[in-house]
Amino acid sequence: MSTLLDAPTDPALDRATARRAGTILLVLASAALLVNFIETMLVPALPRLATFFDGASYTTVAWVLSLYLLVGVCTTPLFAKLGDLYGKRRILLVVLSVYALAVLTAPFTPDLATFAGLSRADALYLLIAVRGVQGLGLAMFPLALAMVGEELPAARVGPAQGLIAAMFAVGAAAGLFGGSWLIESFGWQAAYEIVIVPVIVVVALATRLPESRHRLAARLDVPGAAFLGGALGLFLLGLTMGPSWGWADLTGGRVAGLPLGVPELFVAAGLLSALFYYRQRTAEHPILNLARLADRNVGLSYLTALLVGAGLFLAFVTLTILVEVPIVGLGRSIFDFGLMSLPTTLSMLVAAPLVGRGVTRFGPRPMILLGSAVSTVGFVLLLAAHGSYYAIMLEAIPTFVGLVTMLVSATNVVVLSSHAGETGIQTGMTEMFQDLGASVAPVVASSIMASLTSTYTVQFASATGPVTASVVLPAPDAFQWIFAVGIAVTVACGILGSLLRNYRFAPEANPRASPADAATGASVAGEVASPAQA
Repeated sequence: MSTLLDAPTDPALDRATARRAGTILLVLASAALLVNFIETMLVPALPRLATFFDGASYTTVAWVLSLYLLVGVCTTPLFAKLGDLYGKRRILLVVLSVYALAVLTAPFTPDLATFAGLSRADALYLLIAVRGVQGLGLAMFPLALAMVGEELPAARVGPAQGLIAAMFAVGAAAGLFGGSWLIESFGWQAAYEIVIVPVIVVVALATRLPESRHRLAARLDVPGAAFLGGALGLFLLGLTMGPSWGWADLTGGRVAGLPLGVPELFVAAGLLSALFYYRQRTAEHPILNLARLADRNVGLSYLTALLVGAGLFLAFVTLTILVEVPIVGLGRSIFDFGLMSLPTTLSMLVAAPLVGRGVTRFGPRPMILLGSAVSTVGFVLLLAAHGSYYAIMLEAIPTFVGLVTMLVSATNVVVLSSHAGETGIQTGMTEMFQDLGASVAPVVASSIMASLTSTYTVQFASATGPVTASVVLPAPDAFQWIFAVGIAVTVACGILGSLLRNYRFAPEANPRASPADAATGASVAGEVASPAQA
């Protein structure tokens, strides 16, 4: 059964509200496009960074990406909660400004290192530290999405989220396609310098945002924030170091001269998670109201975001290897991979706004089921045939379009299920779960590829003539198993989506009705079930 919510009428959306909503959408869409461009352009830059910083190891260079995500995931719930407490515009300006400062500093880290008397190799660690600071900016998206939920009528939140998702797709494609060209042509520093002015413009636009209408009359739960951030940080650190330290080695690494292993990191993360749970049960003003997790729609949407994040990065990492790595893949260039992603990007650009409209008209449950079916078809096609450049190009379209469909729908559920004053932390938790899924997926893919290998004999030219060598690479079965995991992930998303309480919007009446409002007695059109009912 679906809850029928009141849809907006044009007279109810006055000009002031339209301006506020329009400003928020402009800032968020611009930030989504720009940030995704910056973060995606760094993926093809990693080999260049290794060479630039005097042959640094790939393991060390990878921290340029890893620390950004680690810091972002750990701090996003904190900043989202601060937005609920002290105003979302105020906190959004803080995280945007920090992000802009880090972007401004990043291309000049080699010069700053030279000024400080550091070697070129040591300058890499300065860049990694700046990237960690840049990770604080990841909180901008749940804060801005929460503002969208507060300012827009409930029926218009879905289309707005679809527009933002489309900008994410455009930014990612521009980063892969245009970013790789910039880096190959002018170097990674020039690519960073080009985005400095646009980042400053986005910050300037954000100063015109209205302050959020709702704030919680509470204090920040500092111990709870520390327990949650510590648990997330140790868990992600374990995931990051597992391939190099060993998953079961208790002394695989060393920190400050002391032996440390991945199992200890996971145990510590588990202990901090238990402390966080206990703290939230007993604190007067908890970071997260655990009772909200009992809301079926909220809990299921968090799990869906986790699985969608895993599915997105599972597909992205695997397709990158299939397209770019020789012998087991196609051996094409980074530019070719960016070119291959263009049809998928255009499809997502068209589909994402339509998904938002579909959520408004039919509700999130049918859209998640549709996204699950479409993405499952994409993974099945990839499992069956992934040996051709054009086959991969076409099969990637349903895979990613279906995943984005589910993400937009699940986010809509969380935003509209949040009560006034708590949209920041609820959307922040959605972002956290999505990023956790994105962190786990590469580990799953690399573990499968490391477990299923084959030895290949290759011949290459040298100064003394042809040389034959044996190399160990992922076996063909490895990719099939990864795509099978992708199928399991998308089917699981469909199952979770089928358990949601659906809602849709009536053609007229109160423009601000939402599932959360209906649950507390707001006007609901028609004789239908309330959100508290199945």
